[in-house]
Amino acid sequence: MGRAGRSGYIQLSIMMFLQLFVNGCTIPILSLYLKDYLHFTGAQTGWILATSAVSSIISPFINAFIADRIISAERLLALSHFAGAAIMTFLCIQTDFMAVLVLYMIYWSIIGPTFAHTATIAFHHSPDAAKSFGGIRLWGTLGWFAAAWTFSFLWIRFGSGDLKGALQMASVSSVALGIYALFLPVGLVRNKDNIVLLPLNSLRVFLQPEVLCLSLLSLIITFVDRFYVFGAAPYLKSLGFSEKSLMPVLSIGQVPEILGLAVLGFFLKRVQLRKILLVGVFFEIVRFAIFFTEVTGTFLYIGIAIHGLTYAYFFIPAMIFLDNRSDKFSRAGVHQLSSMLNGGIGSFVGNLLAGFVADYAKFSDESTIYYPLFWLTPMALSFVGLVGIMIFFKDHQLKSKEKVVVSKGPLIESVVN
Repeated sequence: MGRAGRSGYIQLSIMMFLQLFVNGCTIPILSLYLKDYLHFTGAQTGWILATSAVSSIISPFINAFIADRIISAERLLALSHFAGAAIMTFLCIQTDFMAVLVLYMIYWSIIGPTFAHTATIAFHHSPDAAKSFGGIRLWGTLGWFAAAWTFSFLWIRFGSGDLKGALQMASVSSVALGIYALFLPVGLVRNKDNIVLLPLNSLRVFLQPEVLCLSLLSLIITFVDRFYVFGAAPYLKSLGFSEKSLMPVLSIGQVPEILGLAVLGFFLKRVQLRKILLVGVFFEIVRFAIFFTEVTGTFLYIGIAIHGLTYAYFFIPAMIFLDNRSDKFSRAGVHQLSSMLNGGIGSFVGNLLAGFVADYAKFSDESTIYYPLFWLTPMALSFVGLVGIMIFFKDHQLKSKEKVVVSKGPLIESVVN
């Protein structure tokens, strides 16, 4: 990789770092903030978290027709984060359920698609995604990790001093990413003659049997992931962890993810995709089995650490597989459609289900959750996903792609021989 390639790799890595830093500020502790600070019920908390999914269902229809068509994905990323920062600033001073519900839905209508934007930008500039994307995405994990420790050891001491500070930190970091995205080189701009109302080439890719099969199986694992996001922080607090320690403890999961992503490219070249996905889902089952027992100490930390491996060996390989079946013109739409299915329907159903189970699993005092029952549900869903992959998803080796010539050139030039 030449000097330009290394420079592009660094640019994309910084982008991914900031993207996950923004979301790492709030996602791990938002359910606890809503339940303990704003005193919302489990069902209300589930509805608020689920609004992010509603926006993810709607916004991809708009953004799939905008990204790389009317405006480049790079500039759309900047505009989205500027708007998101403004909305988050208002959100953090709200205490009424309906106000929080509406603002959070608007926030995710804008910020939700940025996950797909960053993936699209990275894939546009990385023709050999199987080789380079894992390393770029690793910096996103580092960003999530950095957000946890920055909040706990800097913001909570010198900022507002409570969990509301996490929302404020998300707003500030969104402004930083918006400014940075303005200076990213444009990877692909379509001729306006190619703008169509419906991205049929993206739909054709998405409806390929193997792509559709993996997408539906990913939907089940997304349900599972929502239980962890919903329940992890309250669960740790019920075990006696302080609010100050919650984000650093949860960030333990990012350490194995960093290591897993570092070697993911190696495994994708040598191991069938189906086997990697099975490993990822198996880790899901192990994690929830540990939480089910309510153990503390070493095994609890192992359960938290496994979270990173489930992401590195299921969601990231699935994303790379999706891109592997796309071309440069269908890529943006394909990733947005995937976001609609998993970030939309998957998150919506998963958050509502987690909220329902949380209320159902409460003791008679209506204030304490019986967590073994709560964690049993995602453990069972993980088993369903594991069996589904074993039966319905065939072995696939990622295709080697020839060098792709993209408008203005890729930031990372890499060819699989």
